[in-house]
Amino acid sequence: MSFYQFENITKDHHFLGGKAYALGVMSNAHFPVPNGAVLSGLPESQLEWDQVLNWWKSIGSPLLAVRSSAQGEDSGEQSFAGQNSTFLNIADESNLKKSVEKCFESIHKKSSTLYREHFLKNEAHNVKMNVVLQTMVDPLYSGVFFSIDPRSNEKKWVLEAIKGYGEDLVSGKKTPFHFEENQKIQNPIFNINEIVTIGQKVRDYFEYEIDMEWAIDKNNTFYVLQARPITALSGKSSKKKLIQEEIKRLITTHESDTIWDGQTFSEWSGPPSELTFSLWREAFTKGGAFSKALKKLGYLGVEVELTNETHSLLEKIFGRAYVNISLMAPLYFGSIPYKMIPKPHPHLKFDYHKMTFSNFIHTPSTMWKMLKVGWKLSTERNSYLLDCAKELSVFQNHLINEHYENSNTSELVTLFKVKSQAFSNEILVYPLILIILIESTSQSLRAMLKGVIPDLEIEQKIKLWMAYGIHTVTMKMNEDYQLACSDPTKRQSFLNNYGHRGPGELELSHLRWSELGDKIFYTMNEVSKKTIKTFDVLVDIRSLKTYKKIAIEKEWILLKEMLELREAWKMALLKPYAELRSIACAIGSLEHLEESIFGHDCLEISTHQFDHERAMKRIERSRILKSISLPPIISLNELKSITEEKIPVHSNILTGTPLSPGFVFGEVRVVLDPETVDTQSWPDNVILVAESTDPGWTGLFLKSSAVIVEKGGVLSHCAIVAREMNLPAISEIKQCHLRFRDGDKIWVDGNNGRITYS
Repeated sequence: MSFYQFENITKDHHFLGGKAYALGVMSNAHFPVPNGAVLSGLPESQLEWDQVLNWWKSIGSPLLAVRSSAQGEDSGEQSFAGQNSTFLNIADESNLKKSVEKCFESIHKKSSTLYREHFLKNEAHNVKMNVVLQTMVDPLYSGVFFSIDPRSNEKKWVLEAIKGYGEDLVSGKKTPFHFEENQKIQNPIFNINEIVTIGQKVRDYFEYEIDMEWAIDKNNTFYVLQARPITALSGKSSKKKLIQEEIKRLITTHESDTIWDGQTFSEWSGPPSELTFSLWREAFTKGGAFSKALKKLGYLGVEVELTNETHSLLEKIFGRAYVNISLMAPLYFGSIPYKMIPKPHPHLKFDYHKMTFSNFIHTPSTMWKMLKVGWKLSTERNSYLLDCAKELSVFQNHLINEHYENSNTSELVTLFKVKSQAFSNEILVYPLILIILIESTSQSLRAMLKGVIPDLEIEQKIKLWMAYGIHTVTMKMNEDYQLACSDPTKRQSFLNNYGHRGPGELELSHLRWSELGDKIFYTMNEVSKKTIKTFDVLVDIRSLKTYKKIAIEKEWILLKEMLELREAWKMALLKPYAELRSIACAIGSLEHLEESIFGHDCLEISTHQFDHERAMKRIERSRILKSISLPPIISLNELKSITEEKIPVHSNILTGTPLSPGFVFGEVRVVLDPETVDTQSWPDNVILVAESTDPGWTGLFLKSSAVIVEKGGVLSHCAIVAREMNLPAISEIKQCHLRFRDGDKIWVDGNNGRITYS
């Protein structure tokens, strides 16, 4: 153990952790910091304890605060807000020893461990704890000063305060008084100018934007209790600015009634990389696989609507992949006077505003096309299905080479161009035909069930049939995986058969199983044999009380075959997909681009236009946008109304205080006690709702996409951790934990502090 008094701490003592370091150097710079000292380790002998106790006596044995100062804590990257322990008003030797011991032990708390693992990854186990002993201040008021607004990066200071101890401010138990620069303040309850002046001097001393904890004691003496860099400030562009730019772009380039559908690409868990998106984007352009799929089914194709060679139906909306379904109707039958309605599911509706003389003249021809294609789809689906199966059989013999050690960049670029164009324009044709057929057959099955069972039960019934009636190659892969886990001799065979797949496999930047090797397996004694409830779909269909049961059975069997064939196609096409990743990685290695290769699009790689800086900017933009989530179907009008800065007057909108920027669409989970929650049952994009949060909620933050609380200011645990984790957060929603219900679908706009019911 080493023992450092504040007056002995210099700018060479970073290893003491952010809190101890900042307090020591501020003390030496004559800022009003309460007297204190730092322990670099737990005292192991009475001699070491005597050193601490003698120091305490020398300063008059005041009440002490015992506070953590872990390495990396209160840094510019992470605050570790409340993750480690603090003990106040320590008055005697016995309690001092207990508090110091508990403070050192707190680094092993579950919440602290989860926090470190989330942010520090492999370095989490290297963090070392130090402990600060500091003279207590008996506060009349406590608070925090931000030299810049941490929610938006706006160049204005923000000040919050409460009566009494600041711990209630950080924990969110009390909602503070709030003051901002340029805000008119009448009858201030303390000297705001003094706090701002000292705060700005501390900022200038450290030469970075700071948040500073402070207190005013009952003698009206001001103290600085802590200062640290403001975490979660974007180095290039704030999230709020990106959102504003994206909304402006969409409004400028699209009709106000535009609607997008993201269900086709729902397996992408976040914004796709530039390389991944561009590969799929090409498939939805003129001459791409989607247009060819439409034509094979008798439709007109993309060329009718998209005359621009580079235009695509697949677009980025806040970095995510969405199909512009507002442009879809003409691709099937030509120009018709219909508009797309997004809810409850996308469908066409006659729009007399779009009726023109040309429409009127061509209506007989258009109706004939509709009837002709409709008849073909209803009578020739088995023929299309057979074609898809035959093409799969041919395609499965496609040879894949994943070794390019002896190739130069020029050879690899040429190969990548050929392979990527083949994937986007040819390989995807039959899988897309299947997707179109599956959608058509699903709608047909729903229509047949209408009137047979209640409308609200139709989706549930079809999901039940799929759960028990579908048997795909993916299910066989999962069985083989369990066998490989229980029997190491089967692992190489598993990798040979399925190594082209992996976690998040539709994203090209993600590793495949063949690259991860034995790391993907876990040890188990034997394959788990679960007792599966027997359920026969055909028996269930035949028990329906309707004359349509024979037609329903045929439709179900056809849908089942389509779904199983689609999964077989996916298994096969992911082999050339993995090959494209291998080629891109090889190019990246030769050009010293590493991960930035995935920040280039297909055209840039095919034409040898490499730009590391541009690619990294795209990757950073995707990282910032990752915390924004949208519903499967979204309209431009809805996006505009949710993100506009002025407060709309709607009964379905709640307004609170924005804590962390960004916006998401998600499903509510109300939590009263974090220790009793099973997050395994949570859906994706959960919006956590609570009265307030503290460090014990860290595990739930990791499973959430946004947070709503009733209590807490901009320095509360909720605010700081939400900003660090890029989670939109809002406070001061009165009785939010009582007014919301599990399953509520809502929008959370952390920029403007608004919640909108879907």
